[in-house]
Amino acid sequence: MYTVNRILVPVDYSNVSRAAISAGLRIAAATKADLWLLTVETGMEKDVRARIDSAPDDTVVQDRIQAGERALIEAAKLESERCTETGNPLPYIPVNTVITGGSWIESILSNVDELNIDLVVVGTHGREEGVKGMFTQTVSEKLVNRAPCSIMVVKPEGYPYLRD
Repeated sequence: MYTVNRILVPVDYSNVSRAAISAGLRIAAATKADLWLLTVETGMEKDVRARIDSAPDDTVVQDRIQAGERALIEAAKLESERCTETGNPLPYIPVNTVITGGSWIESILSNVDELNIDLVVVGTHGREEGVKGMFTQTVSEKLVNRAPCSIMVVKPEGYPYLRD
């Protein structure tokens, strides 16, 4: 039987990633799984290297990580409140956070391995239009092809508060 013990939700703060947070919260509540929210800070890996070399006691990177953690927890809180407003209250669900730098795909895949994730819940913006869309994959498509665990792809149309 398939069980879900650890869920990872990549968050870019778009409507579709907020829909993925909502789905992740609901699945975590139903399965009593641990929930991890991950965001990728652009350029963070370069900042870390530069700070270590130039000012090892500087707290800029640490402050940035703490701000990112607060933002992820606030996003989860907002989605939990939205569930309550739509008549589907959730129990308290502890949220773990990961703030990292690098590329989205590599960050997600490395955290899937490191955290022993069973399910990634990711929102999708859909494919780009035109010729570019014919030759490129979305992040969610790349995850489906490369991740060693199950991937749930969430569209915002399924969540009433995102339809407007």
